[in-house]
Amino acid sequence: MTRRLRLLASALVLVAAASLAAQQPAGDLFGTVVAEGGAPVAGAALTVQNIAGGPPVAIVTRPDGTYRLPLPPGIYRVQFVADGFDTALRTGLVIFEGRQLELNVTLRRPIAAPIATPSLGEGEVAVRIETPFGSIDLAIDTRRAPVTAANFLKYVDAGLYNGGRFHRATRPDNYTPQPPNRPPMELIQGGITPTRRAEGFPPIPLERTSATGLTHVAGIVSMARGAPDTATSDFFILLDDQPSLDFGGRRFDDAQGAAAFGRVVAGLNVVRRIQQQPVQGQNLTPPVPITRAWRVIL
Repeated sequence: MTRRLRLLASALVLVAAASLAAQQPAGDLFGTVVAEGGAPVAGAALTVQNIAGGPPVAIVTRPDGTYRLPLPPGIYRVQFVADGFDTALRTGLVIFEGRQLELNVTLRRPIAAPIATPSLGEGEVAVRIETPFGSIDLAIDTRRAPVTAANFLKYVDAGLYNGGRFHRATRPDNYTPQPPNRPPMELIQGGITPTRRAEGFPPIPLERTSATGLTHVAGIVSMARGAPDTATSDFFILLDDQPSLDFGGRRFDDAQGAAAFGRVVAGLNVVRRIQQQPVQGQNLTPPVPITRAWRVIL
């Protein structure tokens, strides 16, 4: 090989190496987001912007409050946003090639007037579901849906939802509608952990919306149907209106619908955050834990 060819070959190797390096992340930003007192903040939204320009990058923190994001070298600003907390902004963060930068942030709650406590209707019982993403407060309607409400409260009082999980989420990117009977649907579904199913109670008869007068609208809580005309321990929370789930609707072929028995009075943002977690098909991967569920006084 002549000297000229050797120089050309070396130049091509250098170009190829530079091109490969340009395609690979050169730095790493990571850390943990916590609240005052040290509790992790799950689902906090991070918006990362290179001050030299280009589109921003957005991610959310994991259930343990941690995050990790590969970035090319540059100087960045990072904004942290989470419901119930003041926005945190960090600027002038320098990412070097092949280096890691740890950025831990403590979010502070704003000083503001107390939020009005949601009122309960006649016969409604308050239940709080605690998750790594925050709490969901439910009003369980024992007056209009006595059978289904009593079944749900039996599981709550027995502690069977403690250690349970939200395991299913439907949304536009993972649900194929089949109009007119099965239009698009957005919800999360949860229940007791499979290892405790043997501790569950016998199935209950389906309590139809034609009897309760409740309807499947955004924020409603309803029992998942098991065998025909029955329900057990799984429940779902709707994020859109679904008349197809009411009595006479054809989402179920028998047109009997599902059994609505309560509503979300606080924490619908937490429901939405859970719905947006990673899925395989409609299965939340991993499932979002239910730390515990218990009766509260609102």
